[in-house]
Amino acid sequence: MNSLFFRHNYMKLTENELIGKLKELRQIQPQKSWVSLTKSQILPQESVGFSFFPYLRPALAGFLAVFVLMGGLYISVKNSVPGEALYTLRKIAHEGEAFFVSEEEKPAFQLKLANDRLEDLAKASAKNLAPTISEFQANIAEAAKGLAKIDATTSDPVVMKKIVEATKKIEENKQKVESLGVVIGEEETSELNSALFRIIKNLMRDLDNCTLSEEKTKVIDEMRELFIEGKYSEALEFYLININQ
Repeated sequence: MNSLFFRHNYMKLTENELIGKLKELRQIQPQKSWVSLTKSQILPQESVGFSFFPYLRPALAGFLAVFVLMGGLYISVKNSVPGEALYTLRKIAHEGEAFFVSEEEKPAFQLKLANDRLEDLAKASAKNLAPTISEFQANIAEAAKGLAKIDATTSDPVVMKKIVEATKKIEENKQKVESLGVVIGEEETSELNSALFRIIKNLMRDLDNCTLSEEKTKVIDEMRELFIEGKYSEALEFYLININQ
């Protein structure tokens, strides 16, 4: 009964009214005693000094996610496209999801969001292309920042595999979107390519200083060829399959 009531009233809101109510929710400030208790239970001790505000938005996203599920609107939100009112909820829910992703997995997560934006571009109207491309750029930039901190020789192979898969998917989705007449351009992914360039370059430098079997030396030569051709995700995948086993 309550679920139907929430859904009925939610669907009556216009896009501007929805955005207005979301802005009002962002102004909600919890009691200081509750903030201190919650932070001490959730955050590591060294993070207690951080401001609470960055964590209020994910909490709001979690609330909205529950609200959406209660109202039976999950599928509608998931399939929403730029320009629709429900798309605002979808973006906030993604921010809430990012809150629970570990630092090591954040680059792969941001690449996943970048792929979501590319898929949105295939459905978005002309007036919503520019802001969606900007969101794609922001996701790529965040992914690149995370990749800059990665040491591929010690990173979890599973996480590295996710990065490779997401990067290859971006290349595929980018081609599909551009085939529809949406021009993204190479500069939009230049930061990602630069980050992958550094990872492969550092890998090869470390491998050159190692004593390797003749078989693995040949593998490194093939990896170097992919690197020279600018096929960075393929070079990284080649490393994960043939060297880091």
